[in-house]
Amino acid sequence: MALYSSRASQANSLPRYLTDERLYGQVMASTPSATRFYRPELDVVRFLAFALVFLHHTLPPASNPNIVHILKDFAPYLDVLTEACGFGLSLFFTLSAFLICELLLRERAAAGTVHVRQFYTRRILRIWPLYYLGLAMGLVWAYLPGHDHNGAFQMGWFAIFLGAWHAALRIGPAPANPFNSLWSISVEEQFYAFAPWITKYFSRKFIYAFCFALVFVTNSCLYYSGRTQVPNDKIWYNSLVQFECFAGGMLLCLILRGRLPTIAMPLRVTLLAGCGCCWFLASGLHTQFQYPFTNPGAWALIGEYALGLSGCLLILVAFLGLDAGLWPRWVIYLGRISFGLYVYHELALDIISASLPHAASLTSALASVKLSLAIGLNIAMAALSYRYLEAPFLRMKKRQSIIQSTL
Repeated sequence: MALYSSRASQANSLPRYLTDERLYGQVMASTPSATRFYRPELDVVRFLAFALVFLHHTLPPASNPNIVHILKDFAPYLDVLTEACGFGLSLFFTLSAFLICELLLRERAAAGTVHVRQFYTRRILRIWPLYYLGLAMGLVWAYLPGHDHNGAFQMGWFAIFLGAWHAALRIGPAPANPFNSLWSISVEEQFYAFAPWITKYFSRKFIYAFCFALVFVTNSCLYYSGRTQVPNDKIWYNSLVQFECFAGGMLLCLILRGRLPTIAMPLRVTLLAGCGCCWFLASGLHTQFQYPFTNPGAWALIGEYALGLSGCLLILVAFLGLDAGLWPRWVIYLGRISFGLYVYHELALDIISASLPHAASLTSALASVKLSLAIGLNIAMAALSYRYLEAPFLRMKKRQSIIQSTL
């Protein structure tokens, strides 16, 4: 069974024989589809990534008496599942690197170069309006009566894209703020600092070498963190650790060379099952089936993050090339507004929690209603944000695009 198609896809794939850089550029420049790259199935992956992050923030801890009563000896596995859902953020990073690398290489092939200024203009128009609105809302939240004013100081670090480093070096717990999750945007922006320059000036062989260098840096950080017993959350916030996801996404882009995997559905399902196994094993290394979680050591950390990235890559390969008709349109839409879902999800949870009785006093049925209301509010906020805030800037971004996409 061939892993890749040998025919030119009407969507975005390239023939198998296009392995020469010069020939690749000639064909890309003369192909109408070269000016557009949109894969609806990747919107589904975006939604899946958000859903996993949402579950990571909402699943109850295994120490909850109700959970212990229901699951008994299997209760610790719920914490493993919760931690596995945290790899949804790694999936975001890996997907972003794959798409950014793909778009930049297509731009270089079609236009002969990468227009760095236009790249940054597009990224600013796509991310900054919603991002800085989220920071402004986080600032207001910090100064509301009874709230932690230290959240305002944290938003300042987020504003200059050093939120991840602030979180990694912070002494003490994070201030209670529903926009704490925006630390991850800092990591994304740090990736943008070098991505267009690497693809503009260097060959594919050099980009391969650069990606492996990133993997080496990540694993060196993990080894050091394991030997010095750095707390687990500080490791997670470390940008250099998360860069392994960007390296993995770029490597997948380089390996595929613009083609789409043509894989039978049973194998795709197997790849998804493999992802689940990778993440569950990685989370088992992380939690060691105990609470509070402790640093598992240097080699276990390296294995944990390697398994996490492997799961992300398995998901991308499993989804790439799937027929968009397999998915309901609402799933693709939710993937398209997933940035807003991510920005607002903790705010929606806090609003509903403040409006209804404490979760400990709720029956399971009422707790489900509470969660459903939070989901509904989150979707409403993200949809309104996409329609009235993001869409005007996206139209401006489209005018700056050489390769049209929804990224």
